[in-house]
Amino acid sequence: MKHIHLHIFLLFISVSVFGQNTATSFDVAGIKVILKPTIKEVIDVNMYYRGGVANYPAEKAGLENLSLAAATECGTKKYSGNAFRDRAESYGIDLGGSSNYDYGIISMTCISRFFDQGWDLFAEAVSNPVFDQRELGMLKDKIVSGVKQSESDPDDRIEQLTMQNAFAGTPYAINPGGEESTLNKLSAQEVKDYYYNTLLNKKRMFIVIVGKITKEQVIKKIQASFANLPVKTYKPIVLNVPAATGKLLSEQRQLATNYITGSFNAPQVNSPDFLPFRLAISNLSNKLFREIRTKRNLSYAPYAYASTRLMPLAVMYVSTTEAKASVEVMIEELRRLRETGFTEDELQSGKSNFITSNYMKEESSGAIAAALGNAEIMGDWRIAEESADRIQKVTLKEMNEVLKKYVSDIRWTFLGDENVLNSSREVFKNKI
Repeated sequence: MKHIHLHIFLLFISVSVFGQNTATSFDVAGIKVILKPTIKEVIDVNMYYRGGVANYPAEKAGLENLSLAAATECGTKKYSGNAFRDRAESYGIDLGGSSNYDYGIISMTCISRFFDQGWDLFAEAVSNPVFDQRELGMLKDKIVSGVKQSESDPDDRIEQLTMQNAFAGTPYAINPGGEESTLNKLSAQEVKDYYYNTLLNKKRMFIVIVGKITKEQVIKKIQASFANLPVKTYKPIVLNVPAATGKLLSEQRQLATNYITGSFNAPQVNSPDFLPFRLAISNLSNKLFREIRTKRNLSYAPYAYASTRLMPLAVMYVSTTEAKASVEVMIEELRRLRETGFTEDELQSGKSNFITSNYMKEESSGAIAAALGNAEIMGDWRIAEESADRIQKVTLKEMNEVLKKYVSDIRWTFLGDENVLNSSREVFKNKI
């Protein structure tokens, strides 16, 4: 399953394990700034826009993602689209804009000696995008092509269906990348109005900077570039997690194998239950691999994960020709862990594996910036700085109780041959 989201939990740990300096936060010209100086020559700058899919209705799906992508690709008041891209390429500057379930982002990565050039382009993209109609049309075509490809990819499609199943009736049922039908209806003027009237608002924005740079440099740049950005009222939408009632959503598709997920609610990232839960789901993932792949050879790569969103979710995944047998194992393993719990060895090995195996590869400035930004969206950037210490304090009792607290009914999602589904439908009704 191709995760559109990042396992931000992994990034959280890397911030405090590998960062050379402690992150700090301060305001400049009315914008919250999170800064983490490092010795790395690469500087990453991310401007975040709060809200994500909660900012627009379902019939406008993809509006924010298109708007932020266009801000970095369709020209600015200072640079045409071609001039902007040429300047970025000549200095090795990477810029991009996108949006997901909880936030939008404009990002810039450059080496420190070209920071002035990188900041110039970044500031232009944030403050003065022009949304040229011709440029936007070409970008829209590219995004629509990507949407079609994503819908045809079974791993991407099962993830989309899982979100629709778990969060029906909420903003999370919206695909942040959009649909072909919704994207094709968006005009250049509508995209421009959305950016300037909705997103460009200091109350909605904050900035994360990681790299070889000083606080004084940051203050000077932000003051010069963003002091005059508009300030408008912004009240975050309260997202209510749907009740965890068991239900089944299916979509017919002729595939070589069937794709199945079982999802259930998870604790908030800023909850004391999050790290124990994350360790428990990691252990569940290991057990699913052993029981489904190694012992029974029912699937190539079954696993489980917990997402880190404002409405979090835990998911078990399998692609298999043996749907009934695989789902039976998933239910049995989850039921057994809820009833019998984990061992002290499993707790300690889980902590060790996270810190030694999963986090060392997340050492880049970009990973650190993403961790800090996502932690701020989840409630407080300090979550990223403190996770390494907090995970060491998780007890076996906490890990054993957390599945009982959060896991009840499972929402099942099926993509594949519905004849196979119909012949094994009863197994999806089994209770934990």
